[in-house]
Amino acid sequence: MTPRENMLAVYRHESPEYVPNFFNDLDIWDSYGERYFGEGTGRDWFGVSWTYVPEMHSQTETIGQEQLEDLENWRDAVHLPDLDSYDWEAIAGEATKNWNRSERASFCMLLNGPFERMMSLMGFENAIFAFMDNPDEVHELFAAITEHKCRYLEILKNYFNFDIIAFHDDWGNNKNMFFSPEMWGEFIQPYIQRVIDKTHELEMFFEMHSCGYIKPVVKYLVEMGVDAIDPLQYCNDVPELKALYGDKVVFNGGFNSQEILERPGASEDEIRAEVRRCMDTLAPGGNFSTMCPIIDTKVAAVVADEIERYGKDFYKKGDLQG
Repeated sequence: MTPRENMLAVYRHESPEYVPNFFNDLDIWDSYGERYFGEGTGRDWFGVSWTYVPEMHSQTETIGQEQLEDLENWRDAVHLPDLDSYDWEAIAGEATKNWNRSERASFCMLLNGPFERMMSLMGFENAIFAFMDNPDEVHELFAAITEHKCRYLEILKNYFNFDIIAFHDDWGNNKNMFFSPEMWGEFIQPYIQRVIDKTHELEMFFEMHSCGYIKPVVKYLVEMGVDAIDPLQYCNDVPELKALYGDKVVFNGGFNSQEILERPGASEDEIRAEVRRCMDTLAPGGNFSTMCPIIDTKVAAVVADEIERYGKDFYKKGDLQG
């Protein structure tokens, strides 16, 4: 199997030859326009200001630049981008010019789902209060964002032909979800379902990316038909979730990144041991890949190397059957 064939076998719930290496086996693209990606400060499609933070090697919403205090008149302030106004052939050509379609699978990080986008427009506190103060407007905004995403998916399929769409929407911190499962079911679930269905209609795999504690809604995500979930941070009791749903959905992650992999002073032996622990726990039975968002490039190199070393022979030991 090529790395691409091996990766996609996992997403089809088939038997891979080895544990896929997320760092080496994918061509990855962050969705154009949904976030500012340069250094300094800049704005995304929605006019949200982002500032590059060197310590994170990434951008975060600029403090104090929220566009909305409430959602009562959100249609006057929020302008959805005209997706058809961009030269997608040129954008895709530049983005994919070094891709190897025969050897690597293609993976799109479709950023800023409904809650993340609302949060970027009005800040976390105002976004949380909006569920109580303006519930009808929350639904209206989420519906508009979802239709925008579905149109974007059509463009991504037409010009990029991705294998996997990783849809980003964070719902929790390290201990709790930002809202109850009941609120999630009312305000979030219908719109995620719409995006799942559209992704499958376009014959791409749907992966739910949601950082933080999301354990209470994993069973619903499985029922909704997600193909994979990432990054499954360790606060979710991932071994228990694997036992419950490991035959139904791809677990793309499950590493203890915060406490071990990116802990200041963590030794190389500790990092490699955590990679092996994660594989030993989650790879048996298949339906496992190795998504592991890491800021420190030196740590990422060690993790990628250990995945390659340990994962290449993992299923030769007969561990695919669990």
